[in-house]
Amino acid sequence: MLISTEAIALNSIKYSETSLIVKCFTLSDGIKSYLLKGIRSQKKRGLNVGLFQPLTILEIDASHRGLGKLNNIRSAKIISPYKSIPFDIVKNTIVQFLAEILSKSIQEEESNESLYTFIKTSMIWLDNSSNYTNFHIHFVIKFLRYLGISPDKTNIIFDGFDMLNGEFSNDSQNINYINGNVIKNFKGFLGTDFDEIRDLITSSFERKELLEFLMKYMQIHMENFRRPQSLNIMYDLFKRK
Repeated sequence: MLISTEAIALNSIKYSETSLIVKCFTLSDGIKSYLLKGIRSQKKRGLNVGLFQPLTILEIDASHRGLGKLNNIRSAKIISPYKSIPFDIVKNTIVQFLAEILSKSIQEEESNESLYTFIKTSMIWLDNSSNYTNFHIHFVIKFLRYLGISPDKTNIIFDGFDMLNGEFSNDSQNINYINGNVIKNFKGFLGTDFDEIRDLITSSFERKELLEFLMKYMQIHMENFRRPQSLNIMYDLFKRK
């Protein structure tokens, strides 16, 4: 079936000497993977590798063959060109990290317009912002809601958090209980907007602590989720920032 849809590129892997398999999150059908034959060849015209950099926002014409199958892209164009992300090493590293998170987390081959809009508007915000130090933390915490594992805030006044049940707690005898500054920072991000996040965490240590907490939380609640390899690169960059 020939489909015209917006799509956000997530990742790509080499296939043979000249081809790529590209995973995209499409507005029309959720996650789709495409075999792009010969795209890495100098002789190939039309599609090019640069179109499919992580979290690039595209409009594509594609043939969708059904669930779990490799599909074909006939044409693609960037519809929201980034002005700063490709040229800012920190923003670019954040994008690599978020693309890895999304690729490891989203599996459904079905439309999810609200999630698509969240990712798209978030990336446009990042591209236009100069105050983005805590953006990736805020993004991940907001993303938990779309995964169905956002924490229950009923008892948010409690000092600790039950990792397994996803709720705030004062039961310090529970083996899944965690408290301290990381939970205080976690609470600070809940319910905030991107424009309010600049000064919530100013320490690279606290930022790392909260991210590791979030990665562990996602691993507990998502069977196949693995800690992103790009995290350590991002930590190193933020130490210099």
